[in-house]
Amino acid sequence: MKIGSRSSRYFFVLLILAALVAACVSSGPQKALNGMAEALKKNDSAAFLAGMDMKSFANNEMKNLAKEEAPLGLLDSLGRSLGIGGMDEILGSIVDMESRLHNQFNRGVSTGELMAQCREVETPNCPWVPESLNNAKITEIGSDAAVAQVTTPARMTSWLALRKVGDKWLVVGRAVMESTARQYAVAKSAPAAPAAPAPATPGEPKPQPAPEKPAPGQDTMAGDTQGVTKI
Repeated sequence: MKIGSRSSRYFFVLLILAALVAACVSSGPQKALNGMAEALKKNDSAAFLAGMDMKSFANNEMKNLAKEEAPLGLLDSLGRSLGIGGMDEILGSIVDMESRLHNQFNRGVSTGELMAQCREVETPNCPWVPESLNNAKITEIGSDAAVAQVTTPARMTSWLALRKVGDKWLVVGRAVMESTARQYAVAKSAPAAPAAPAPATPGEPKPQPAPEKPAPGQDTMAGDTQGVTKI
């Protein structure tokens, strides 16, 4: 009886430890990736996009584009050296990256195209496979940043950058190299759009129009009857 009681006690302790381990694994950054994996399985684009900080993600995609494309990288360096901003500022009015990515993910997740593509693609930077996200190797950087190593069935490995925004972990970027993902994870959120200029304060003096000049030959004394004697 004592042996059976002792075995039951050990089994109960093991169950508690297993539950604690499972809770730790499924919390934080991994919980965010698990949610995105489930959204991919259900073709739920809204839930998938809810796991991303799209503004920061789009900003980091612009940086990826500058690194991968030599002409765009040159444009980025030239713009910064001239003081007119990097490529993201220069192309901001031409390419609405945030809107473009939103539309791509919305379509790709809802149709299943994104998941199917990333399963077979033989290039990195396409980590959107449910089982790959579930099995990601998480490395936390401090209390509010992390990177995830994701390997797809095609044996392609890429990295996701995650950041804690409020009480929720969100994906803020993807990268081919861990070092780049770390930079994206610890960077501050993308700046908000500049506010519109404030309206003029009521009561400010308005410029008065300049007095009209008399036409040539016009009698400036016309109408002035002061000192004139009537006959």
